[in-house]
Amino acid sequence: MNEINYRAMINFERFKNLFLAQNKKYYRKMGIFCSIFFIPFTILLICAFIYEPSGKGILYILTSLLLVGLGILLIFKPLFIFHTRKNIVTGWFRSHGLKKLEGGFSNYKVEYDVNLSKYGVTEKFVSRVEIRFPWFSFTGKYVEYPEGVYFTYDDGKNSSLVYNMLGVNYLFRDELQGEILFIEKEVLDKNPNLVEEIKKSIEDSKKIYKNRNISQEEKEKMSKWITSVNKEK
Repeated sequence: MNEINYRAMINFERFKNLFLAQNKKYYRKMGIFCSIFFIPFTILLICAFIYEPSGKGILYILTSLLLVGLGILLIFKPLFIFHTRKNIVTGWFRSHGLKKLEGGFSNYKVEYDVNLSKYGVTEKFVSRVEIRFPWFSFTGKYVEYPEGVYFTYDDGKNSSLVYNMLGVNYLFRDELQGEILFIEKEVLDKNPNLVEEIKKSIEDSKKIYKNRNISQEEKEKMSKWITSVNKEK
């Protein structure tokens, strides 16, 4: 793809969309699981209550209905309480160059430069830190919002509900362990085919660099692109 440069701006409202874009799929899976499990479970509790009414029976039914409601909410409109995720919020803004984390989240705002090139994404922060992400580190899926689109990163088993339930972290998983690519609406307007170009770049990159038989030449090209980050400053 042709090289494109732009400046991205993320405030707390946009951060919430960024966070939701990455985690919505996982919590939707959790919502489906809760609904599938607790709807028939609630029916069983109601049947048991009809057969033998009790105060505890009512409490169990109400609790089960609450979990069904939670599951439906996770499917259609997941609710994230960000004050319980303060470390995630402050950590993201700090890593993207915001030095003064003062006041409430609504005061958080950061701008950084983005470069889209053949091999991937380069982000440059005001702190002079520069990081690079190959195209294959993204999923190829994106979420649209009025301010632009968010391409989610490939977090592997971290998005697997079954995998997380096998351990102890199914509720306390790492919710932002990679980088999400945000593209401003103004950039999309100037480059109408950009989303499709990025999707193709991600697909092609996965075919080349996720292949066990990748050539040494391709390995060196990618390595050179990643390590040249400091040479271009």
